[in-house]
Amino acid sequence: MANIIKPLSEMYSFQTLGEYRALLSLYNIGVEEIKGENKGKAYRGLVYSALDSDGNRVGTPLKSSLFGKEHGLDRLEKRFEKSKETIKVNGIAKQTRATVSASFASTRTESEFRAALREKGIDLVLRRNDEGRIYGATFIDHNQRVVLNGSRLGKEFSANVLNERFADNSPREDMQTPKPSIATNQSAEPTTNKHPQPQSAHSETGDAVGSLFSVFTPEVEGADNKQPSLKRKKKKKRRYGRQL
Repeated sequence: MANIIKPLSEMYSFQTLGEYRALLSLYNIGVEEIKGENKGKAYRGLVYSALDSDGNRVGTPLKSSLFGKEHGLDRLEKRFEKSKETIKVNGIAKQTRATVSASFASTRTESEFRAALREKGIDLVLRRNDEGRIYGATFIDHNQRVVLNGSRLGKEFSANVLNERFADNSPREDMQTPKPSIATNQSAEPTTNKHPQPQSAHSETGDAVGSLFSVFTPEVEGADNKQPSLKRKKKKKRRYGRQL
């Protein structure tokens, strides 16, 4: 799992935990903030989980501390601030918006919209409630390496507008898109991603971590700085998606 979390958190810009979660969901990884009290002291942290193809947690959630301080909440919140500045200074949102807008104008259905976006290196993650209504939309631009909620691109790409646009257009795809492969600066042999199988109820030990690492070894394109390629796997379609 760390083999995916580390490069994604370093390569992509995102401004909220929700955007970070959408990015990880492409690789069947979930992340949640936890709060509590220990010996009278309040604490906040993150736990990471394996997800199945429907976005449901499988196995035992793992504390971020198992993967190092760089994957904890404090470091992630600093990443939010840095990303915000990067996106603003470089005008990244404007560039992504132009690409999304062109695809939106040339398509009618959700499937057509997704396909048009993918051709341009953008993934769309939609979150739906039990009734099938879209309540969240996130665009992941692999060319710009940025994750943006739809509302950041304009009201026309907000969840409410997309819900109205696609309400009568079926079939719908689930909230998770097929996994793109990611390129890192370290060379490695390509490894096929598989859907995670349910883990046994272990405590947070090396066995549990090692098992998850083997599940989530990413495909790697090479040792240079090429943009992430978008190799796809076919996934089943279903009417409603589900998000943590």
